[in-house]
Amino acid sequence: MKKRFGRILALVSVFSLLCTSCLGGGETAAPAGESNAPSGTDETPAGNSEVTVGLERDVYAIPDYTNVGDDVRVIRMSVSMSASDYGTSASGVMVKTFVDRVEELSGGKMVVQVFPANQLASTTDDIVNGLITGAFEMSEVGQANWGDYTTAFTALNVPFLYPDEQTAYNIMNSEIGDGMREQLLTDTGLRAVGFMHLGMRTLTNNTKEIHSPSDMANMKLRVQSDPTQIAAFEELGASVMTTSFSELFTALQQGLCDGQDNPIITIVSQKFYEVQNYITMLNHLPNLSMVVISDAYYQSLSADEQSWVDQAGQEATEACYQTMLDTTQTLIDQLTEYGINITYLTDEEYQVFVDSVPNTWALCEETMGTDAWNELLAAVEAAQSEA
Repeated sequence: MKKRFGRILALVSVFSLLCTSCLGGGETAAPAGESNAPSGTDETPAGNSEVTVGLERDVYAIPDYTNVGDDVRVIRMSVSMSASDYGTSASGVMVKTFVDRVEELSGGKMVVQVFPANQLASTTDDIVNGLITGAFEMSEVGQANWGDYTTAFTALNVPFLYPDEQTAYNIMNSEIGDGMREQLLTDTGLRAVGFMHLGMRTLTNNTKEIHSPSDMANMKLRVQSDPTQIAAFEELGASVMTTSFSELFTALQQGLCDGQDNPIITIVSQKFYEVQNYITMLNHLPNLSMVVISDAYYQSLSADEQSWVDQAGQEATEACYQTMLDTTQTLIDQLTEYGINITYLTDEEYQVFVDSVPNTWALCEETMGTDAWNELLAAVEAAQSEA
């Protein structure tokens, strides 16, 4: 258990946190800004105003279960997804599938009340505290945001280890993924009931195409505050920044950051394409969020109730993954038509990036231990053959 975990019970201000719309990746969402070029950049962002970028929104309403009878068990679920994305984006499909299946499997005896846009908690500290203290029963946290509580997901933060989404999906459905769940439960008292697959992380900037690490030299890139991810981009030669996600759009717009990394779904949902001309399909990491439930609450459920939660979580994970696969190319096509320059690395170019982060890989091996590291490498190789 990390040292901060011992202090979380003192944080009881969960319900005072009312936040703006967020993406399903565990970070606070950036405000939708104006489509003006960032100051200090060389180019005016592309943009065909006649092209609509993004998936359909406001298709489904989140069910309101606040007035159900006392004989119905209500699970409160705090998520970063905006209400408009419920049932359409990958994260929205996962949440809706979970809600629908719990009610269907239980015959209405159990329902899930969703609180979108981080209404109940925004930071990882707030979420973990809310779950432990019983302010709500379920939530989701991105893989890069667990560092103060557990190293369970270090394996997911190894740069250039996973060549595609299918390999990452196979790993999460393997003994390696089971081990992540077990370590999370041991370290935090939280149980993963599903994984929110949001696609491979890509790199955006407003200066040039990226084909090699040398193209990133001294580029001011905002990355997540995970030590492994910071180490990777520093080793690639970038000038790393950990600007808060809620301030990222403005930082890009004003030229305080030259670029950032996120999956396509986030680049679209947060409108980063309005202030960034270039996307490099770097595919350096998969992007997942862990959908978790308080284990203390889970253990209070009957065997039937636990099975409903478990089955709904598995089905929701599969629905999310399939939606991500089905929609990512649609979003890429829209971005291309909008005028964004999208770069695909050749195999040779990708290998140069892989060969450029040996120290980061060594850091991951040290964190995980040599035996676990070697097991991961073998599992990824096997998962690739299944992809």
